[in-house]
Amino acid sequence: MTSIAPPRMPEPAPPGTSPPASAPILRMRGVTRVHGGGVTQVVALRGLDLVVHPGELVAVMGPSGSGKSTLLTLAGGLDLATSGDVFVDGTALGGLSARALAALRRRSLGYVFQDLNLVPALTAAENVALPRELDGVATRTARREAVAALADVGVADLADRFPDQMSGGQQQRVAIARALVGPRRLVLADEPTGALDSATSGEVMRMLRARCDAGAAGLLVTHEARHAGWADRVVFLRDGTVVDSTGEPSTPESLLGSTSTHPHGSRSSDRPPFVPRRTNPGPSSPGPSSPGPSSPGRPSPGRPSPGATDPGRPDGDSGSATDGADR
Repeated sequence: MTSIAPPRMPEPAPPGTSPPASAPILRMRGVTRVHGGGVTQVVALRGLDLVVHPGELVAVMGPSGSGKSTLLTLAGGLDLATSGDVFVDGTALGGLSARALAALRRRSLGYVFQDLNLVPALTAAENVALPRELDGVATRTARREAVAALADVGVADLADRFPDQMSGGQQQRVAIARALVGPRRLVLADEPTGALDSATSGEVMRMLRARCDAGAAGLLVTHEARHAGWADRVVFLRDGTVVDSTGEPSTPESLLGSTSTHPHGSRSSDRPPFVPRRTNPGPSSPGPSSPGPSSPGRPSPGRPSPGATDPGRPDGDSGSATDGADR
């Protein structure tokens, strides 16, 4: 199996500095999408609110027909809301002309479609380079970027093959490379690992996670809990509305506080810090054989000694030691 190269990451900020606080990359406010009318009317989304900040990966889960794919198409500007507002990088998509909307999609959005949507008459490298060339990038530069993106997903050797000369899994990797090429601010993925084996799926999720950690925002539709485990938040849809979510929506302050000092998988926002359980201290008055709280050299009842560890955890474990294995 072809290995996937680790994605190229930007240079870290100089010591003692932190990235500036940023506004949400994606904001959906009161979004409703209605198809048809009368007895055939179908409400795909009902007054949905969603915010995704830079550096955040949000997974969307729910049963079939809950509105997951509609949510992605509206966030990606492939469809317009019946009511409500969708903002990408502060730009209201509903107010853009068709030409301006297409330009925004090419420059700021990366989309992994469920049915891939590769152009049959173009090679893998040409498919990946196409949005860059349409955006005015020189053909040679776009080709170089495309080959590098294909290498990131482990299929650089397929650069000159056409889609019908590739397996379903190889076509899926090419589609992912097309979504990640260039400076994409928002990555939308509709079941991006559907045609991949479990090992390759994990590598693809690791790459999406790394792109978000580098500053992009990600919105992932998935049916698999193990893939949702890579996300900062999970939003659950049913009948076009958000019925539940895990974690609190990120803010610029929380993202700065977590990413500047914690690698992903051990962020302070992932779960509360481990606090040793206190034993029952008993009566407040000390007994004859129990020294009071101010007795020198002895810890207070129910409080661990300095340097003591919980017998069920390794020393210093904050409860997130398994995160690296999960992701």
